[in-house]
Amino acid sequence: MMAGMPAPALPGKEDHWIEELVGALTDPLIVYPSPWMDSIPEEQKKRLPLERLAHLMRCNQGKAERDEATDLEAMLYMYPRTLEAPLSEQWVRIYLYLGTQVLQMPEDIQQKALTDYDMGHLRDLKRWIYQKRVEARKKKARGEKLGPALPGPAPAPQTAPELVQAKFF
Repeated sequence: MMAGMPAPALPGKEDHWIEELVGALTDPLIVYPSPWMDSIPEEQKKRLPLERLAHLMRCNQGKAERDEATDLEAMLYMYPRTLEAPLSEQWVRIYLYLGTQVLQMPEDIQQKALTDYDMGHLRDLKRWIYQKRVEARKKKARGEKLGPALPGPAPAPQTAPELVQAKFF
């Protein structure tokens, strides 16, 4: 191979990259099934596609894992669950860590780091959310219904990701 020439692309890699890019923009938001899921702040849902695109850029730079959801996705998944019942001490730490990463948290409740044990649980959650996103993307491509209809009026034209219910906890 000549110096300065890019290495040939592996077959199928371009298709996967395009699928991930489109998924970042159109995949649904995976949420904990709860009556509280309709209270997820719209501004955070609208922010999600940009967070996913930034995550893809970090993945391409080797600074993030491609098979994981973003911190914002994990926090939004947990949000309805936090309103249902108290979380264990470990999940409170994880939730506060996520909030510290994606929101402006008051200094006295910031969780700036997690133990390796807690980070392992967070990474499990983020991989699970990512798997559910990919499953929903494939169902949508096949024309299948993604989940039960949400209560309330008919949805407006989509400006934020659609919600899909799934239980991790």
